[in-house]
Amino acid sequence: MSSPLTPIKSGLKKSLRMLWFLAKIVIPITCAVQFLEHYGVLELVSAFFAPVTAWFGLPGETVLPLMLGFFTNFYASLGALTTISLSSRQITIFALIVGICHELPVETAICRSTGLKIYQSVLLRSGTAFAAGFLLHALYTVIGGG
Repeated sequence: MSSPLTPIKSGLKKSLRMLWFLAKIVIPITCAVQFLEHYGVLELVSAFFAPVTAWFGLPGETVLPLMLGFFTNFYASLGALTTISLSSRQITIFALIVGICHELPVETAICRSTGLKIYQSVLLRSGTAFAAGFLLHALYTVIGGG
C-alpha cells in the first residue's frame, strides 16, 4: 500500500522538473532581451518593424517575441514578452498570432510528413496568423475593448 504522500511527492518532482525546464529557457531569453534593450539594438529593430506590427495593433518591440515564437517555442516568446509592457488587447492579439504560427521548423517538418510542402505549410500558418491578428485588431478597433 502506498503512502498518502506519494502523489504529492510525485507531483512536486514533476513540478520542479517543469520549473527547471522553463527557467532554462525564460531566464536567458529575458537577459538577452534586456542586453539588447540596454545597448539600443532592440530600439533599432523595433523602429524598423513598427509599421508592420502596427497593422496588428502591436508596438514594434513585439517583433522579437513574435520571431522567437515563430522559430523556437512559446516559452522563449513569453520570456521576451515579459520585458514589454502591453495592454490586455495587445497580449490577446499577440497570443492569437503566436498560437497559430509557432515552432515553424518543427511543425513544418511534421506537416511535411503528411505530404504538405514546406512552403505551403509556412504560408498557410503565417498567412492565417497574420490575417487573424489583423482581423482581431480591426474587430477591437470597431467594437472597442481591451
